[in-house]
Amino acid sequence: MTHFFSRCLYSLCLIASLACAQPSIEALNKEQARLLVDPGQYRQPTLLALWSLECAYCKKNLAQFGELLRQHPGIQLITLASEPAASAHAEALEKLAVPGRHFAYGNEAPEALAFAIDPNWRGELPRTLLFDGQGGRQALSGVIAPQRALQLLGLE
Repeated sequence: MTHFFSRCLYSLCLIASLACAQPSIEALNKEQARLLVDPGQYRQPTLLALWSLECAYCKKNLAQFGELLRQHPGIQLITLASEPAASAHAEALEKLAVPGRHFAYGNEAPEALAFAIDPNWRGELPRTLLFDGQGGRQALSGVIAPQRALQLLGLE
């Protein structure tokens, strides 16, 4: 009986440690979204990657950004899932080895959040906002090659 309890305790500790290892996802509201896309908030080159679990191109984009950050640690990456947070988001980000802060749409209307993020955005994914750390901002849709991202961030 003692052996059974020790195995249960071990399993619970293992599950808890795995859960703690996953990235945390913050729910985003309109006010936070406005701050998140303000170029004045960034003092270093920053990528804000919008993505969705159902978007294969988004995952490719995130994987490339993760690799780019390993090669250029001075770049900051923020991810924003364009849907409410789910455990699958943290699992995908962990699998792709994507560092940084992670957000997902909160309880407000998705259209209102999308407009607060980028009034010119029509919902296509992946979408990336690039901040050069000096007040500049650009937004692009589609998968962005690492070299192109470096150019847009003013690093090449």
